[in-house]
Amino acid sequence: MFKKNFLTSLTSFMVILGIVLGASVTHVELAFAAALNTLSDTQSTVKVGFASDHTIQFVTPTGLAATQNITITFPNGWTLGNLATTSIDLATSTSATCSGFTDAIIGGAAASGLAWGVATTSNVITLTSGTAVIPANRCIQIKLGSNASFQGTGSTTIINPASATSSIINIAGTFGDTGQITVNIIADDTVAVTATVAQAFSFIISTSTIYFGTLSSSQTKFASSTNPLGDTAETIAHSLQLNTNAPSGFSVSVRGQTLTSQQNASNTISAIGASAASSTTAIEQFGIRATESGGTGVTVAPPYSFTTSYGYSSTATTSSLLESGSGSTASSTLAIRYVTNIGAITEAGTYSASLVYVATANF
Repeated sequence: MFKKNFLTSLTSFMVILGIVLGASVTHVELAFAAALNTLSDTQSTVKVGFASDHTIQFVTPTGLAATQNITITFPNGWTLGNLATTSIDLATSTSATCSGFTDAIIGGAAASGLAWGVATTSNVITLTSGTAVIPANRCIQIKLGSNASFQGTGSTTIINPASATSSIINIAGTFGDTGQITVNIIADDTVAVTATVAQAFSFIISTSTIYFGTLSSSQTKFASSTNPLGDTAETIAHSLQLNTNAPSGFSVSVRGQTLTSQQNASNTISAIGASAASSTTAIEQFGIRATESGGTGVTVAPPYSFTTSYGYSSTATTSSLLESGSGSTASSTLAIRYVTNIGAITEAGTYSASLVYVATANF
């Protein structure tokens, strides 16, 4: 009887124990880290041995609580310097879309309040939160190097491996989520591209013959390309048209003797000279003035650049600058006006002048 009761009690105890243990087992919860997604690392260069900036991005399904950290682990072969706070930017977006980032404050080695702490070893960068919280399903962006700009100008302190290799950068930390980013370092990431732009340069003088007609000490005359008698009102005698793609610009000069008697070369109509002067009857004057249109960075040189005054400082053997350009110009038109006056005793004769215009492109 005792044996039967004992066995019955033992059986009941085992059943109860099994139920209790079963209930305990069914309530055990195992925590697993979530996998990061949308991971990327954009480098400024993937050439072996070169200093490179990194822009690392990933979406955290879990988020990050206060005092937790993020670790970025580079494999052997990479050289991590002592990253200054200005060389690190940490920012989060307002959603899982990696855009519209808001930067966080990066402090010293220890986190303090909203300022994140930074610690760097030979191959691990650790970013630790103080009181900052990152909600779940947010995109985190970490910039390392000279591309960091939120707290100052960063400096590149991460050197690529010395030989071509495929590397895996691990993202982890106490916030629980983990992920990997594969990057490739190659022997040379630069493609040399060459091209040639042919030099372009054209210079056109609209006409090669202009006329003053018969001169009088009582009347100013202006040269004309269409009226052999000349004009009594100022007119554009001809134009110079120039275009060039010369990167260092161009210049146009004029050379030639003033109006000279064909019967006696010692008889001339005096040139106005390098100082501009207004047209005045009854005194000998020969001069020009010019206006420019259509060009880029073009300047008319004195004494030819004045609105109502004229000048002429060239001779048969010396040139004077008429206009210049600082760079390439598609189309520059220089309008030239000529004036002459004579005195009461200016020697009679047939007068002429041959003016040479020279354009020079500076390629």
